[in-house]
Amino acid sequence: MARSPFLRPRTPIRAVTAVAVTGALAALTACSSSTSPDTSAAETGGAAGTKEIQIGLLAPLTGGLASDGLGMKQGAELAVKQLNEAGGVNGYTFKLKVVDVQSQSNDAVTKGVQTLTDDESVKAVVTGYASTSNFEIDEFAAAEKVYLIGGNTAQTQAIIEKDPAKYPTVWSITPDYDAYGTEPVDLAESWAEQGLWKPRNKSAFIVRSDNPYSENIADGLVKQFKAKGWSIAGQEKVPFGTVNDWGTVLGKIRSADPDFIVNTDYQVSNEASFLQQFLQKPTESLVFMQYGPNQPQFFELTKQQAEGVLFNNLAGMVPSPSYAPAAQLQKDWQAAYGTDNVDPQGVMTYVETMIYADALREVGDPDDAAAIGAAIGKSDSERASGRIAFDQTTHLAKQGDDYVPLQSFQFQDEKRVLIAPEKYKSGSFQLPPWMKK
Repeated sequence: MARSPFLRPRTPIRAVTAVAVTGALAALTACSSSTSPDTSAAETGGAAGTKEIQIGLLAPLTGGLASDGLGMKQGAELAVKQLNEAGGVNGYTFKLKVVDVQSQSNDAVTKGVQTLTDDESVKAVVTGYASTSNFEIDEFAAAEKVYLIGGNTAQTQAIIEKDPAKYPTVWSITPDYDAYGTEPVDLAESWAEQGLWKPRNKSAFIVRSDNPYSENIADGLVKQFKAKGWSIAGQEKVPFGTVNDWGTVLGKIRSADPDFIVNTDYQVSNEASFLQQFLQKPTESLVFMQYGPNQPQFFELTKQQAEGVLFNNLAGMVPSPSYAPAAQLQKDWQAAYGTDNVDPQGVMTYVETMIYADALREVGDPDDAAAIGAAIGKSDSERASGRIAFDQTTHLAKQGDDYVPLQSFQFQDEKRVLIAPEKYKSGSFQLPPWMKK
């Protein structure tokens, strides 16, 4: 799953033009900003004669997923800040209304959705992810609110493809997760063919968390491993939530001694503690972790211990210096937050906010949610996370190296190194230190 937050003030507004390629960008190029990064959207949006639109944000700001929520908040703040500094859109400026969905409990999400749907000044809602099932999609569609989401695309697809016309205002900037269930296996096969790694018996051990995101990806990987002639040496499921002691799971892994270990529990602190406890007595296994290592907090917790860990991401920034939208966002993020490590969740909410602004520019009337939704669905633009165009049956972004690419990484020399796809990669796979003789 791809989960987390970001956004803030900028220097030249040409930053925005690099991120969006529609008419909204043309207007932004004429403006520049000298506002300090901690100035609020409300302080920067009050040009005479303008009206204010609120953009809602659902984010887990407290609990175990708070690092994701922070990224979501920063990304949305940055987009709002840039849009206001550029003079707004069609006479409207923007203000962010943030709602905490805590740890994705149904009660917290339901309350947050109600808060945003009851507020007539909220014209659109953005998020990386809110609930684990995406049930809120129906609520926003019924309320005729624009809702842009990133995470849990299997759930989004299952809801929307039954009747796409029922959800004209709901769109996902993330593709389906099918590649999450195949790419790690395909890469492992290619490394073996290239002689970069030699599996001893083609066996894999799968650790999953009890939630739909983790389960769906783990199921896909099991299927792909078997299709490629691998054996599944074992599988373990842990409860969704904080896991501090991995002793029982790791005992089974060490007994099985697999060639490849997969952990799809995407929560950052869980994956960090899993790695730290694994390294106390490592097996001769490659270690792949779903999503968590994308978050800056993962490296903060593990430091040099992260060396050699494999991970991937479908929704974050394409970290290629030759890809202008991503390079500009990275520069803007550095100026706003003092780091060029752009949070994947922040990329999502930044891009979603800019896509909404472009659709508003095209339609003109913020109260015409159906027309804005239609404009979003027809849009096709280069963004920091790749080229975003939408499948009309599922309302998901299209996936592929020429659209939103699945990016595969490995920690090397305390850096995230992009090792696939070929089109964007900055390095190649290396054996992790615990496997080097």
